[in-house]
Amino acid sequence: MLNTDDPAIYLERAEMHEQLAAGTDDLPARKMHLAMAAEYRRKAAEIGAISIERTRMDNMVRLHAAAG
Repeated sequence: MLNTDDPAIYLERAEMHEQLAAGTDDLPARKMHLAMAAEYRRKAAEIGAISIERTRMDNMVRLHAAAG
């Protein structure tokens, strides 16, 4: 698995695995590729949610500091 903070990289990997799944007649391989794609999409969503939360926290800290 990758170790990066860029959700776009995880989404690219997910698309690659979806294409590999669509291109094979081997049922176990297709299931594995679809599982990998799902995991990469989950990781991308998780990173996106963390990024949004960090932005909110940064804004709250700035607003609090500006008010004080």
